[in-house]
Amino acid sequence: MNEVTKIYQTKNRLGLFRSEIKLHTAVKALSLSIEPGEVVGLLGLNGAGKTTTIRMLSTLLDPTSGSIEVDGLSMDDNRKAIQSKVNMIPGGERMLYWRLTGRENLEYFGRLYGLSSMAIHRESSRLLDEVGLAEAADQPVEQYSKGMKQRLQIARGLINDPAYLFLDEPTLGLDAPIARQLRGTVRKLAKEQAKASC
Repeated sequence: MNEVTKIYQTKNRLGLFRSEIKLHTAVKALSLSIEPGEVVGLLGLNGAGKTTTIRMLSTLLDPTSGSIEVDGLSMDDNRKAIQSKVNMIPGGERMLYWRLTGRENLEYFGRLYGLSSMAIHRESSRLLDEVGLAEAADQPVEQYSKGMKQRLQIARGLINDPAYLFLDEPTLGLDAPIARQLRGTVRKLAKEQAKASC
């Protein structure tokens, strides 16, 4: 990303018929380069723009100004191609469908990424096993504990075998051994498969 800025516009009510527009700069002129196999951490206080940056890199938000490129592809002109190269693991319990089973969630997101039925079946089984959810694969996600939901988030984030994996507080709600396992998984992906993580 090069000189990326994100400005949000909010409306403040001043009375019954009056309001004013306020601008909030979440990210200001940020330049960042991530190489394959590199693990990068974004550190800052709450409200510093970390989540906004990750959402822009993941194609979920457009910057107000500046440019984002992934492997030489401009996000303005090649959004679909970039989406096949990236994925995001959020903290908390977002981006999952609670009434679907763990396996059905992975199948759904695999289809969104255009994977074949064979690839979806293979990757879903492998990832559920890798995150320790093989035995709970066919239970509805609403029956999962907080830690199980976060482990399913990790599997969902890897379903399309992304070259760039963006993590937004991925250990939120995980106990210490599972959090250590996740950090080990990220290091392994970077070292063995040259995946970039942020």
